[in-house]
Amino acid sequence: MPEETLRIIDANLNRIGEGLRVLEDIARLLLDDAALSQQLKDMRHELVKVDISFEEIFLQARNSEGDVGIDLQATGEEKYKEITATVVANARRVQEALRVMEEMAKNPAVPLDSDKFKRARFKLYTIEKELFAKLIHREV
Repeated sequence: MPEETLRIIDANLNRIGEGLRVLEDIARLLLDDAALSQQLKDMRHELVKVDISFEEIFLQARNSEGDVGIDLQATGEEKYKEITATVVANARRVQEALRVMEEMAKNPAVPLDSDKFKRARFKLYTIEKELFAKLIHREV
């Protein structure tokens, strides 16, 4: 597998884990919602778990210091003052990374299950809606 492909997969697995962890902590520590917390934790562990030999390959391909995107910022990117905006931003981040993984896994040289990432993306759409509704209800 080309090093560039490995870097794309590594970056997106990290993005998935990080974003889900933010959502999980909001569900757990802010909403005290055990069911949502468990769903997000299970999803995180299911999606970022890779064979240790792959983890080694990903780490060898990683180039954090040479990443041209390290200092890039989107125009209008803001600091999230409201927790609902944090939920939406992190859910979108994970959904986008899941879509990238879904597409990368369609390559025959990539031994990952494309459908697993697709199913997770659609499940996260539902979880995002539920988290958002609970936060809005909590603020009223």
